[in-house]
Amino acid sequence: MYRVLVHHRNEYGKEPEVVVDVPGVMTILGSYSDYCDGYALMCTNTQGLRLAISKRDDNLVKVYNHTIQDRKKFQLSGLKCKADDKWIATVKAVFIALQHDGVILPGMDISITGRTAHSDYDTLAAAVAAGFLIAFNELLNLNLALSDMLRIAHAANTYSLGSSRLRDLLTLFIIKKKELVLFDLDSYSYTTMEDPFDTDEIATYILDCGIPKNILFEEERKVQEITKETMESLKKSIEKGTKLRDYSTRELKYRRGFSNENAVRYANFTLTESARVLKAWDALKHNDRNAFSKILKEQQDGIDGDLEVTSPEVEWLIKRANENPHVYAASLIEVGLSGHILIVGDRDLIPNFEDKLNDYEKIFDFHATLRPFSPTGGVRVLEDDGTAG
Repeated sequence: MYRVLVHHRNEYGKEPEVVVDVPGVMTILGSYSDYCDGYALMCTNTQGLRLAISKRDDNLVKVYNHTIQDRKKFQLSGLKCKADDKWIATVKAVFIALQHDGVILPGMDISITGRTAHSDYDTLAAAVAAGFLIAFNELLNLNLALSDMLRIAHAANTYSLGSSRLRDLLTLFIIKKKELVLFDLDSYSYTTMEDPFDTDEIATYILDCGIPKNILFEEERKVQEITKETMESLKKSIEKGTKLRDYSTRELKYRRGFSNENAVRYANFTLTESARVLKAWDALKHNDRNAFSKILKEQQDGIDGDLEVTSPEVEWLIKRANENPHVYAASLIEVGLSGHILIVGDRDLIPNFEDKLNDYEKIFDFHATLRPFSPTGGVRVLEDDGTAG
């Protein structure tokens, strides 16, 4: 049975009344597309969160985050997020948003497990908001529609220390098993596609470099901040009625007045990546493995050349992957944790890559894992037999 059940029983001495599975959100292409209202290709994976919840007879909420071995508690009366709350602020914010929506909440015992507990704040905020809203809807018979949950999750950003991305929340709520989703981030319209990699010839894999979050985190954040500032400045200067995502990258080199010397490269990557998403979607629709692999290689070239967000560990693993005859393409992807690589290859890859993983551990003293990947579904209530409720 689920580890979260065991942790909940051991911590609180009782069975949870609801258990929720929150998959991890994965951006295959388009992690920077928010900055130009572009396009994003997304799905979910199994490396997410599990929540177990039972009601209490008082006004106290106890939260045991087993993954990071941390315990927090707070009273429901006078609830607010504090500057030093860190991860617990994502939980408090959902409670506050529901209270402001008129929901009377009981005290609760809560257990949390899963890799997303280690992720960046915004990714964690989306997972917590989606998971708790689905759980409370079931536990308290709130009868919330999807639009209600999205509205409350968005309101939670007001009380929190960061903000969950709307596309992450939408992905968690709307996606089905073995689906990819294409978002238009200007209108937030979307379309889905059944997993095109589910064939006898090719497979997709996730290569987790096993590096600590802080190795790339600060570097990634700095690049994101400069990119956001650059694209906002660019948006103010373009012709009215023109979409920023349609701005010609050829014109970037002639622009003046960017506040950072790297701004042109970051803007070039952002605009190119957004356009790349549509090309990738078309390749997937036509089951064109070669075209999609080429796009994935171009993506990694852009990460290396324009963003320059990398580490020796990531560089070594991507180089070894591209040298392997069983690999068609490899690129870093966004999952809220640093150092995750999507690989498109054939079904004989894992046994033919084990030696390189062993070499990697000897050289860098980090343990990398390579696992087959298939898109999972959205957030769901789990029954005792492991099925969705």
